[in-house]
Amino acid sequence: MNWDALVVGGGPAGSSSAYHLSRLGFRVLLLEKKPLPRFKLCAGCLSARTLRLLPSGYEDLLLNRIRVGRLAFRGEEHRLEAKEEIAYIVDRKDFDHFLVLKALESGAELLRGEFLAFQKEGARYRVYTTHGSFLVDYLVGADGMRSRVARLLGYKKKKLFKSLEFFTEGDLRYEVLIELGLIRNGYLWLFPHGDGVSMGLASTHREDLFKILFEYSKAKGIRFKHPLGWHIPYAEGEKDIHIGKERVLLVGDAANMTDPLLGEGIYYALWAGSLLASSIEKEPSNPTVGYKKLLKPLAEELHYAGKIARLAYSFQGIAYNMGKSFALKSFYELLLGRKSYKELYKGGLFSFLKDLLLEKLPFTRL
Repeated sequence: MNWDALVVGGGPAGSSSAYHLSRLGFRVLLLEKKPLPRFKLCAGCLSARTLRLLPSGYEDLLLNRIRVGRLAFRGEEHRLEAKEEIAYIVDRKDFDHFLVLKALESGAELLRGEFLAFQKEGARYRVYTTHGSFLVDYLVGADGMRSRVARLLGYKKKKLFKSLEFFTEGDLRYEVLIELGLIRNGYLWLFPHGDGVSMGLASTHREDLFKILFEYSKAKGIRFKHPLGWHIPYAEGEKDIHIGKERVLLVGDAANMTDPLLGEGIYYALWAGSLLASSIEKEPSNPTVGYKKLLKPLAEELHYAGKIARLAYSFQGIAYNMGKSFALKSFYELLLGRKSYKELYKGGLFSFLKDLLLEKLPFTRL
């Protein structure tokens, strides 16, 4: 069969791209190297704003509906209950499979195999896989942090979260806990996961994450299980997003589309998948030009998330105090899609600078 586009990777970014391209009438082959459904290490937390980006029928995938956030810092804790659900927990095995099935319902076809390489062949691309080669007009790299498509385009990952996570017994149900003050640039989380919990941490610095996670779980009476680790590429603005070249486009972790503050990636992967499809439809001869334009609002969000992250993780005590006074409530508005990171940054900068001044110059309190 003659394909218009080949999408490498059956995660949220790849499935979203295949889904939207198929709905626009493109003939899409979705390449996934692992049998589905397959395990994916991830806490599986979706901000409430993510739901509007999902195809219909996702409701049964929501294991937990989050209404309470708990923010902690060195023995102190602030708990705030929202008036509505602000986030949801899914199991990535079932969630990713659901998205692939939706792409197939829209007309895409699935091939289990591994991407090997590509080369220009006339006006098209010859894509080599473990199940033969295919001639296509567009190649989409949605193959994650270790993206082979991105490497073949000459991109290198420079900004990464190092993460550890394990699943264990516990009962949080509708609450999430974010713990500051344990690591330099990042946080520890404790989220519900169905009838149990997921516990992990992520940092951009070189720290003994295993030791920190072990000691924290022991101190809190949480049954420790050997964690698994992975890396999360993030972007702090347009310059860090790898969009691709000509008619080879990147999306999701392959393009570094992860929030540098919260580490949220699924929302941006789904959003970018729809933008990628639109860019191919609108500028078929050179879609990366249109893709870059369409990604500007997404890039701006990551830019301001990065600004907040640099301040919050450098001065975690101030960040915690701001969370207690107003910032946690503002973040709920972000998760619900009612505020942007730009609005949060500009709305909280004066308060942050005031608190920083009071911390550094105690006599100004007089």
